[in-house]
Amino acid sequence: MEQEQQIERKETGIRILLTVLFILILRAIDVVLSVIVLFQLVFALITKRRPGERVTRFANRITTYVVQLLRYLTYQEEQRPFPFSDFPAEGTPPDTARPNGHASASLPDPPALTGH
Repeated sequence: MEQEQQIERKETGIRILLTVLFILILRAIDVVLSVIVLFQLVFALITKRRPGERVTRFANRITTYVVQLLRYLTYQEEQRPFPFSDFPAEGTPPDTARPNGHASASLPDPPALTGH
């Protein structure tokens, strides 16, 4: 059985200030992601094509950053996210479905709908 380690008040005070900062950052990101989503939808509607790779990569980096923020805010990560560390590189967000990081079993494909 693991023994719980106490957190110092100074560390908690700093974490409270960082939490307020990161919540403000999350609200700003919400606006940015909303604009990106609307842009992608309008672009697809007008051109009948998927949005460009640069926009998609940028959205991927932002969502990866949001996952990092949420993991820090919920005490799943101790490393402080950007601007206290590097902005996440392009990639897929970490698996957050399970706390131990193991990938969950994939769900089977839904059965095909028939026109009965």
